[in-house]
Amino acid sequence: MTQTEIPVYETSNALSEAMGFPHRSHIPNFDVYELGRLEPSARRCMPPYRQGFYQIGILSYVGESKLNLNTDWISPEEYPLWFVVPGQVFSWVRDEKMAGFNIMFKKEFLMNVVDNVVEDFPFLKMSERSLLMLTKEEHESLLFDAQRMHSVFKNPHPYQEKMLEGMLVSFLYFCKAVYERYKTTENHLTRAQVITQKFEILVDKMYVDTKNVGDYADELNITPNYLTTTVKKLTGKSAKDIIQDRLLVESKSLLKFSGLDIGEIAYRLNFQEPTHFTRFFKKLSGLTPNQFRQMD
Repeated sequence: MTQTEIPVYETSNALSEAMGFPHRSHIPNFDVYELGRLEPSARRCMPPYRQGFYQIGILSYVGESKLNLNTDWISPEEYPLWFVVPGQVFSWVRDEKMAGFNIMFKKEFLMNVVDNVVEDFPFLKMSERSLLMLTKEEHESLLFDAQRMHSVFKNPHPYQEKMLEGMLVSFLYFCKAVYERYKTTENHLTRAQVITQKFEILVDKMYVDTKNVGDYADELNITPNYLTTTVKKLTGKSAKDIIQDRLLVESKSLLKFSGLDIGEIAYRLNFQEPTHFTRFFKKLSGLTPNQFRQMD
């Protein structure tokens, strides 16, 4: 890793080590621990990093804790539920009395019961909101489920992984119900919803390689015009807007959290010239890359 790179922790154990937290998971691709156990050994402030696994946090005490996801600072309120997905830039400051649970898993942990984690649980997409505020009843139910998972995790059992697999899926479906309360969507997706969902997944995979709407339409076996019309009806944004929004998020992350110069960022994001990147960034953000980088 060079000085200009944001570290990537591929496993929860690697992240725990970087945090100075002695906890280690004994189960491949799954981990859960009480946040209160972070004291006194773990860091209270973690600089920006990315991770190779999904993470769900449910807090029973927030205090002065703050999260930063893709350059946006979030100050959670009373009953927060938050998500970190692979590839996101994440940093945080935690209150010494912060309490609750971290649940971490890779998609491989659910491969026997879930075909596609992001399609089944769209709140785990990069493009979705990272923080949901729970009702008191929702918070109590999810906290109880997290406590049960933690109890099973701590006590080895011949069927421990199978039990945790089922409990995690149940937990994720409850999260999906909360997410759908926010989105007020129907349970059965229309063709337009399916296309939009698949397009957003493709954007996360392809946004650096291509900014051409036609390439995404080809992947979906539809015309560019139909893709743009469909996405616009559901999201209020054109397909091009969504590609550019994703590119802007990554641009901001690299400007804030890496030591790469503007030219290096431009080439990393597949712009032919740094001037093209500067024009793109200013058009979408109202600031030049250097102006954004110099902001607090």
